[in-house]
Amino acid sequence: MSPRTAKCTWHQSHDTVDGVMVHPSDSEAWKHFNSVHPPFSAESRNVRLGLYTDGFNPFGSFAAPYSCWPVILTVYNLPPGMCMRMEFMFLSMVIPGPSSLGQNIDVCLRPLIDELAQLWSSGALTYNISRKQNFLIRAALMWIINDFPAYGMLSGWSTHGKLAYPYCIENNKAFTLTNGGKASFFDCHCCFLSYNHRYRKNIKDFFVGKVEKDVAPPRLSSEELHDVVSEYGDIVFGLQSSKQKFHGFGLTHCWVKRSIFWELPYWKTNLLCHNLDVMHIEKNVFENIFNTIMDVKGKTKDNIKARLDEALFYNCKNMELVCEESRVAKLRASFVLQKNAQLLVYKWLKSLRFLDGRASNISRLVNMEECRLYGMRVMTATCLCKHSSH
Repeated sequence: MSPRTAKCTWHQSHDTVDGVMVHPSDSEAWKHFNSVHPPFSAESRNVRLGLYTDGFNPFGSFAAPYSCWPVILTVYNLPPGMCMRMEFMFLSMVIPGPSSLGQNIDVCLRPLIDELAQLWSSGALTYNISRKQNFLIRAALMWIINDFPAYGMLSGWSTHGKLAYPYCIENNKAFTLTNGGKASFFDCHCCFLSYNHRYRKNIKDFFVGKVEKDVAPPRLSSEELHDVVSEYGDIVFGLQSSKQKFHGFGLTHCWVKRSIFWELPYWKTNLLCHNLDVMHIEKNVFENIFNTIMDVKGKTKDNIKARLDEALFYNCKNMELVCEESRVAKLRASFVLQKNAQLLVYKWLKSLRFLDGRASNISRLVNMEECRLYGMRVMTATCLCKHSSH
C-alpha cells in the first residue's frame, strides 16, 4: 500500500458543510457512533467497514439453479472516489451453493464475526508506512448493505407479509389485498405526516372516506431491538431451522432468529445497522413504472386483480372494469402510452448513447420486435459500478 492510501484518515480530515453529506462520515449514524465510542473515534486510523452480500448464479441465468454468495467488505476511511473502487473492496469469503442458505448463513459467517470481534476488542499490530511506525489498529462494522431478501437473511427478521418492515413491527397498517392476495402498504404513510397535512383528510385520492388521525408508530432503537431479540432462544441451524418458529410469529413479530451480528459488542449501539442498496430500489421502481406505462404483457401492475382491488379501496371510476356480455374488459388507463408513443420510446432507447465508461450499452437491451427491455438488472449494476469508479 502506498503512503498516500495508507493514511486512511480522509473521513476525519475532509471539509464538511452543514446539511450536506458527501461521505458516510457526515451522516448522523457515523456521528452517533463517535459519540458512543470516543476511544475508538479518537484514533482516526481505526478502520470503519461496510459489508455487502448478495446471491447470484455464476453460470448464467439459463443454467441450472445455483446460488453463490460473495461477502465483501469496504473501507470507509477513504474518500468517496476510492472506497467504492474495486481495488479497495475486500472479498472476505465466498459461500457456494447449490441453493441459498437462508437463515443458515450465520454458520458461514462465524469466522468473519469472530475476526471482527477480535479487531474491536484487542485490535492488531500494524505498520503505518506514512508515519513509519507501528500502531494498534482496530476495526468496526458500521452497517450492512443488501437487497430486501438478503436483509431478511442477515437481520433475522422475515421480510415477507404484512410485518415486513422491522421498525414498526406490529404497529403498521398493512393489509392483504382481497383479489391480489399480496400484502399492501397503500395509504400507510399518512400517519408519518404532520398532523395538519392536507393528505390526512384527503378522502378521495387515498382510502375512500378515511381520515387519518393516528400519529407515527414509535421506532425502536437498536438497543431496544437487541433487548427484544435477546428474549428469544437459540435456534438449531440445519435442515429443520426453517421450521422453527418463535411464539407470535406473523402476528406480533417476524423474528426467525437472533442474528449473529448481535454478538459484536458495539452492534446494539449502531444507529443504523442495515441499509437497502440503491441498485435494487432503482431497478425495481423503474421496472414497475416502466412496464406499467408501457403496458408490457405479464409485467404490468395494472392487471385485472389490481382493478378489482382498486374498486374496493380507491374511488376512481375510470379505472373500473367494464362487463361486455360474457367477458370483462379493462379500459386503457390514462397513464398507459399508446402503441405509437411506446414505439417512439423504444426507438429512442435503441439510439441512446453515453460517453465511454459512463453507462451500460442500453441499446442492446431493447427488443424492437417484441417492444420490451431485457437484462435491466445487469444494466443497472453496470451503470452503478461504472459511476462509482468515477
